[in-house]
Amino acid sequence: MLARFATPDAKGQALLTDAAERLRLSARAYTRMLRVARTLADLDHADTVSRIHVAEALSYRRIAKRA
Repeated sequence: MLARFATPDAKGQALLTDAAERLRLSARAYTRMLRVARTLADLDHADTVSRIHVAEALSYRRIAKRA
């Protein structure tokens, strides 16, 4: 279901893929970002998840402190 309704557009997918590599997101975190982006798109009354929704979802992610 997530792949059907929360697949971002090309620019959003590129951003998410780049962020997943740079931030070393786990599969769980990647899926969570998609869910949050879909929710943001819904709140924006958008039919598709765009780059702006993915960027906002990523901005809400907590950054773990490195030792």
